[in-house]
Amino acid sequence: MTTDLPIRVEVPVCAFRPYASREYQDTFPVPAPSSVYGMLLSLLGVPREQKERHRGAEMALAIAELPGRSKVFRKLRRGADLENTRPDYQDVLMDLTLWVWLRPGADTGNPPLSSHVPAALSPPYAVTRFGGLSLGESSYLVDVIAVDQNPPADLSFVVPEMKGFYSLPVWVDHVNRANTVLNRFRITDPAPVVDTLPRAWFRIGG
Repeated sequence: MTTDLPIRVEVPVCAFRPYASREYQDTFPVPAPSSVYGMLLSLLGVPREQKERHRGAEMALAIAELPGRSKVFRKLRRGADLENTRPDYQDVLMDLTLWVWLRPGADTGNPPLSSHVPAALSPPYAVTRFGGLSLGESSYLVDVIAVDQNPPADLSFVVPEMKGFYSLPVWVDHVNRANTVLNRFRITDPAPVVDTLPRAWFRIGG
């Protein structure tokens, strides 16, 4: 089963740092699939230790337009030493609006993510969780997350492509980095959802 309508996510300020970033903290123009998956698990109150629960679920991501960018000057920690900090510039995205489609794929959760998320966003909102909902770092709080009854007819999708410009994680292993899975993606020009969605699906976990 595929969600008939996408989940719309609005985040006023956020950033998604490429793994290769060093001195200058730049950002991808869209969130990594693993970040979106983590946000959805947080919405459902699933702890990180149980993140395998919906591995294999399939997802598609789209935006109406690239979010604006700004630059901030902040103190960033370098390495494990808490005292090893220095000020640096960081790029941040402004007013990100993201659409997320879900379908079960190889998801063996009961219920699968594709039905659990829409149910959690509908009355009676039967979810046990605490804290704010973030996309990426904990300070990047989600302003809106809802099933979108009127998605735009044309969107730009984050499409998996072997020669795509962006290398984004679809699974992150925080214990053994060698198990992190990266896929290549490109961002399409705006096009009808009905035409682009069928080739925009990818699997969480690779």
